[in-house]
Amino acid sequence: MKYLYRFTPEIILLLYVFLFFGFKGPEKPWDRVINSDGKAYYAYLPAIFIQHDLQYKFVEDYEWVYYPHDKAAFKEFRMKAGNGVVNKTFPGMALVWTPFFLTAHFVAYLELFPLDGYSPPYQYMIALASLFFLWLGARTLMRLLVKFGSSEKNAAFIAAVITLGTNLIYYTISEGSMTHVYSFALITSFLLTTYNLTHTQKTKWFGISAFLLALIILIRPTNALVLLLVPFVTGSRQRLEETLDRLKANKSSVIKGVILFLLLMFIPFLLWKLQCGKWIVYSYGDEGFQFLKPYFFSILGSYNRGWFVYTPIAFVSVFGFIGLFRKSWFHALVLLIFLVMFTYVASSWWVWYYASKCGQRIFIDVYAVVGLLLVFLYGNFRSVIVRRTITVLLIALTALNIFQYNQHIKWIFPPYNITSEIFWDSFFSTEKTARAYIPIEAIIAERSFTNDLEKELPWMNNKSRTNLVSYSGSWSSKADTVLPYSTGMEVKADSLFTTANRLIRVTAMVLSPRERTDATLVTDFSSAGKGISYNPFYLQTFVQADKWVRVQVAFYVPGGLPKDAVAKVYFYNPAKYLPIFIDDMKVDYISLKDEAEYKKIEGVVLPAH
Repeated sequence: MKYLYRFTPEIILLLYVFLFFGFKGPEKPWDRVINSDGKAYYAYLPAIFIQHDLQYKFVEDYEWVYYPHDKAAFKEFRMKAGNGVVNKTFPGMALVWTPFFLTAHFVAYLELFPLDGYSPPYQYMIALASLFFLWLGARTLMRLLVKFGSSEKNAAFIAAVITLGTNLIYYTISEGSMTHVYSFALITSFLLTTYNLTHTQKTKWFGISAFLLALIILIRPTNALVLLLVPFVTGSRQRLEETLDRLKANKSSVIKGVILFLLLMFIPFLLWKLQCGKWIVYSYGDEGFQFLKPYFFSILGSYNRGWFVYTPIAFVSVFGFIGLFRKSWFHALVLLIFLVMFTYVASSWWVWYYASKCGQRIFIDVYAVVGLLLVFLYGNFRSVIVRRTITVLLIALTALNIFQYNQHIKWIFPPYNITSEIFWDSFFSTEKTARAYIPIEAIIAERSFTNDLEKELPWMNNKSRTNLVSYSGSWSSKADTVLPYSTGMEVKADSLFTTANRLIRVTAMVLSPRERTDATLVTDFSSAGKGISYNPFYLQTFVQADKWVRVQVAFYVPGGLPKDAVAKVYFYNPAKYLPIFIDDMKVDYISLKDEAEYKKIEGVVLPAH
């Protein structure tokens, strides 16, 4: 038990396995392991080994069989170029996954699963790949930290903090087909092998470092910036010169390493040629870097996925520069330049927040730097009290991260842009809530109507009033098999608006006798008795069993409605046996500025046609 900390990576891996089976469901269309951008990275493998089709005509087939039929999770990665199409992503992940893919193909053959690249054996094998690289990254990180003066025990603690106290946990378990856990392991390994190359007599490390660097670049080309860390791990000019002298004396190691590097780097050019007839292609279309408009401070401190906001352990680690400057200004300057350059390049991407979940994902790749800074943070203090205080703080932030991971997988933090209001509304929540956030500056005019059900008002479905239960007062509206429609409003669609850009916001308290319900909140637009646009908002993920829950939803009003069009707002419950109850209903008719940025506010339901 005394040296149990030496097995920290294995303990972390075991914990991750439990978390995976507890929170991930690869058998569900919405929860496949191969998902999002991972579909693009992975597509090379079935295209080459199974379909023999580098034009990716099989995309619609696997999307229909394994993913939601409404295409809500569809990922288009095919870009027209030259005489065909290309996969917009680089092939590094496919190279990393090849042994896992081939193993899955063999298992699928033995177990009689479809040999299509997307059946359960393939999904689970990619999950295994992410867990393996998580373990590799943790194990390598511990070794790297010891090289820079950490005790084994402290290195084990920091490795646990990095793997459990950051969004690495989300991008290993929930989105294990994204690049980040792999880049984390490979970059950490590259730093360790480069250290070994420059601090030992063995030139074999050159070839290994070259191999790792090629994979790093082929997964995410901008991660070539890790070359800026070579002076850091080398330590001094003298040691670098000695390393170069050894490599000159053993040219065969250099030649082998360079050939291996060039062969790997040739792969994307060959694939482009095979796919579209061109050797060089920019496969990202209109997406690119805006180096003159970096969001440098936003990517660090914004409520919308800012790194320090959602991963405060990274912010704490920055104070490690104090100890590092005291120890070696050269090391501190090199590390600072790297972080500034990495942040600048990352923040210059056209979508600087990278549509991340669970915080800013782009920095996961270089979490080895966070680990090193934590080593120097501890090294800056001799006081046992201060060091224990740092430990308690890191443990507390790790617990916060695990709590927020649970929030993100429950979608308590919404997938769209997060403002300070949304952040603090979500911060302590344990259940997903329905709330519409309309920018105040977007509103031109607002007309509001409320109904607390305490007396009959000229609203729809007054027969639904009941005194069985209520949120406030004595009355509510009941929707059940007898009358499936709750109280609601029916008005002429354009009578309460002053602009062409319009929405209806509905707020109400809802009670369901069970946790899940098929009930919906509906805005229904019709003309002369004929439906024009029927817009349901499903309540099942927002209600809680036997508990009044506040629901707020906003719907855009369709454009081009006839003059006699009518807008109806109500709750609809198709359940045969269990009712829902509505109380304190409020309907806001909001006129917005007729500007592009307010015509598609995130979180507002777009009209169906």
